[in-house]
Amino acid sequence: MNVFGPQFHYFMPKHSKMNCARVLLCVLIIIVPSPTLADSAKEAYRSGDYATAFQEWTKAAEAGDADAQFNLGYMYENGQGVHQDLFAAIKWYELAARQNYPTSREMVDSVRRKIQDENEQNILKWLPKADAGDIRSQLALARLLSQNTDTKDNHIEALKWLFLAAQGTINKTVLARIRRSTTQLKKQLSEQDQKEAMTRLREWNALRQSNN
Repeated sequence: MNVFGPQFHYFMPKHSKMNCARVLLCVLIIIVPSPTLADSAKEAYRSGDYATAFQEWTKAAEAGDADAQFNLGYMYENGQGVHQDLFAAIKWYELAARQNYPTSREMVDSVRRKIQDENEQNILKWLPKADAGDIRSQLALARLLSQNTDTKDNHIEALKWLFLAAQGTINKTVLARIRRSTTQLKKQLSEQDQKEAMTRLREWNALRQSNN
């Protein structure tokens, strides 16, 4: 007596063999990992194809990959595969830092110092023309000062230059843009700070009138 039940001769029809082969192939596809976006981006970067690396890392970074976020920050910082944008670099470095990616916090601080240095150089460039009453220079100066968050005084000074640009502008489109920027900046300042900006505006106007 066969305690294991009846014996079977495992004859497999040809079509069953084909089905098993298909199942095995599907299992292998699932088990064997395909190259990821991050992997293909690294290969592209190593070969100097920055445009492709940037595209692939962008997809991976937007999906939450910390390594891709850090690398995307580096490409934005150095203008590789994309126009240099230090503020975008900070954004991606910070996202990587939130996931405790190594050195990302240090990179955020480094890029901020770089922005500050560039802003200081540009402020010196625009200041003489802005002080002479050039509206374009006043707007550029206001933008640079509003980006500099080291002290509240920078935002007060930025608001002063926006006030000055507004009082000398007759172009309605430009004036509307100035007013939008002024409204946004006021939201970051207290009522006392806004009064200080108005005081500086009056002092600037008085000084210019006395010089004329």
